[in-house]
Amino acid sequence: MSSFWVNVKKSIIYKEMEIKDLVFRSGVSYSTIINGMNKNSMPHADIALKISRVLNMSLESLMGELEYNVEGEFLPTQLNLEQREIALYRKNKNIIDALEELPSPLRDAVEELVKRARDSIQR
Repeated sequence: MSSFWVNVKKSIIYKEMEIKDLVFRSGVSYSTIINGMNKNSMPHADIALKISRVLNMSLESLMGELEYNVEGEFLPTQLNLEQREIALYRKNKNIIDALEELPSPLRDAVEELVKRARDSIQR
């Protein structure tokens, strides 16, 4: 599969979208997207541009290699700060919810423990 379609799939998953969402928001037909993915073919420039706009990613990002962090998680290079914060919250929602249920002194102690662990790793 061309890197374009691999990156489109990764971005759709990361953004918690479905192909039908991409179809609706881009105006590109379902069959065009599925055929492109299945046939491993690059889309026409106008179709690629529509898809990149919906995914809020540059064409260069979609056609090239996307970056990954040390855990192997996809790092979309074109996400703005708000989208990054939302993605970070989604990733850590269970931890945040559990911390919110703790009494304040215990929550402060956990926060201090996490800071010390982080500082010891960074040394």
